[in-house]
Amino acid sequence: MKIKTLTLTAGLLLSVLTASSQGTSAPYQPGITQDAVSYWLPKTQLTVTVTAQKQIFKPGEFSRYAERYLRLNDVKDKAEEVWTITDISISETGIPDKDKLYTLTFPAKGNRPYIELTNDGILSAVNVRVKETVSQTAPAPVKDKEKRLNPQEFMTEEILMAGSTAKMAELTAKEIYNIRESRNAITRGQSDFAPTDGESLKYMLESLSAQETALLTLFNGTRETQDVTFTINVTPDESINKQILFRFSTKLGVLPVDNLAGEPVWIDITDRKMAEGYGVNSSKQKKTSAKKDSPFLYYRIPGRAFVKIYNNRISFVEQDVQIAQFGKVEVVSSTIMGKNADTKITFDTTTGNVKGINE
Repeated sequence: MKIKTLTLTAGLLLSVLTASSQGTSAPYQPGITQDAVSYWLPKTQLTVTVTAQKQIFKPGEFSRYAERYLRLNDVKDKAEEVWTITDISISETGIPDKDKLYTLTFPAKGNRPYIELTNDGILSAVNVRVKETVSQTAPAPVKDKEKRLNPQEFMTEEILMAGSTAKMAELTAKEIYNIRESRNAITRGQSDFAPTDGESLKYMLESLSAQETALLTLFNGTRETQDVTFTINVTPDESINKQILFRFSTKLGVLPVDNLAGEPVWIDITDRKMAEGYGVNSSKQKKTSAKKDSPFLYYRIPGRAFVKIYNNRISFVEQDVQIAQFGKVEVVSSTIMGKNADTKITFDTTTGNVKGINE
C-alpha cells in the first residue's frame, strides 16, 4: 500500500541501519521521503483549567434611603465585582516533540505495515486504524435564569409622580409595608379578599412576595453571578519549583503573571524519578543492554510527576500524572513484526507508551 509521506525538517543526524523486511527507523534527515514515513513522538502538555465565579453587585436607586425608611443597615451604594476561584483541574494532551522526529524507511520489496499518525503527525498505531474522535459528553442541562421582576412595574402612580427621589423612596417603602400587611392578613385569615382554594391562595402569596422582592431591589441592589473559565498550557521539560502559573485578584479575577495587582498562584511539577535519586548520573540508574535488533519504531516509556497548584492559603491541586518527556525512548524491534509484518500495535498519543501488541 502507498504510505503518505510527511515532509518535515529537523537538524538531527541519520543513523545508518540495516533494513529488515518490514523497514527500520532512524532519526529524521531532510531528503528521505521516498518509501518512508516520518513521525513524531509525543511530548505531554498539561492544560490547567481555572473556573472562577464573578459576582456583580449593582446598587439600588434608593440605596441611600434604605436605613431611613426600611431600617436596612450596611446597604452598599457603589457597584462592585467580587471574584472567587471555585475549581482548578489539570488534563494531559500530546503534542509533537520537536526533538523526537524519526523516519521509518521501507525496503523496496516485501510486505509493508500500515502506519497511522494523528493529524499532528504523532505515531498512533501499526496495522490498526485508530479513528481520532473528540470525546463528547452529554451537555449539562441549562438552568433557567431566575426571572427578575422589574420593580418599575409595581410602582403606583403616586410613586412615579413624586417630585424627588427622596419622596419616591418614601412612597416605595410604604408600598412595601402595605404588601407585607396584606400578606400577613391573608396568612392569618383576616383578609376578606383571600381566595378559598389552596392553589389560588398559594399563587397570591407568591405574587405578593415577588412584588416585595422586586421593590426591595430599589434599596438593597441586585447581585448577578457568572462562572468564567480560563485555560493555561504548561509543557515542562524538567521539574518546576514554585513557578507562577497566574495571578488572581478578588476584584479583577485571573491575571497574567506580570500583573502585580493579583496574588500569585504557583505550580510545582516534580519528576518522581529525579526526586527518588534515579537521575542520569545516579548510581541507582539501571543499565540497559545494547539492542542488537534494528529498531522498527521508536516509542516512549513515560515518567511520572507530582503536580501541585497552590497559593499562600490553599492547595488547589495535588495529583500524579504521566509525562512523556520525563521518561525514556525505547524501540520496538523489527523482529517483533514477524514474517508478514502484520503485528498490530497501538500507542498512547499523550504519553508515547505502547498500549497493546497483538501478534
